[in-house]
Amino acid sequence: MPYLVIEHLEEISDWLWLEYKHVSEWWGDRLVFTNVLPEERERLAKLGSVIGESVTRFPFDRSKIIVLDLQAEEELKPEDIEEETIIVVGGILGDAVPRGRTREFITSKMEGVKVRHIGKPQFSIDGASIVAKLIAEGRRLEEIDYEENPTIKLDEFSEITLHYAVPKLDGKLLVTPGLIDLQKRELGYTEEEISDEELVEFFEGKRELG
Repeated sequence: MPYLVIEHLEEISDWLWLEYKHVSEWWGDRLVFTNVLPEERERLAKLGSVIGESVTRFPFDRSKIIVLDLQAEEELKPEDIEEETIIVVGGILGDAVPRGRTREFITSKMEGVKVRHIGKPQFSIDGASIVAKLIAEGRRLEEIDYEENPTIKLDEFSEITLHYAVPKLDGKLLVTPGLIDLQKRELGYTEEEISDEELVEFFEGKRELG
């Protein structure tokens, strides 16, 4: 199994932490965080290995590195990936309109690496990491289902739209665990009103929310 490197480029907000935890659940001991500040090391070490240096400067063998970049010309394929391949994902919370920050902060600084995309949609950090894992396990990009910009209607006046694509596996939408609950708290909803399970079922078209 290859390694997944997250080049850490954001402050650790509640949202980012949930995404990182989800990546850790999928990648286990093959997850590495780079570009980590000293005061962040202890916390991120609970999820994976930690390196203070940026992946752009760390002396990895660049012939083994694949950077996932939305602007890449070639798609990621199973045959690109070997046992010691290092797949690099930018630890960047995406914008509704992508600004090419992976290219700016990572790809442009890593001559000699392979650069691949995982489709036209923008995925979250954990979504991209899951897609990469599925491809590493032998699936092709066209075999991986997803839902783009899913919206949850909470009531007559409120809804949540995730401005990125969320991968699906066996018909199940792989929403970041805890994210819906975090959004509900920020909007002032209580857990008793709408459960995470109910909202996930809404995503999957299995229930209406009244």
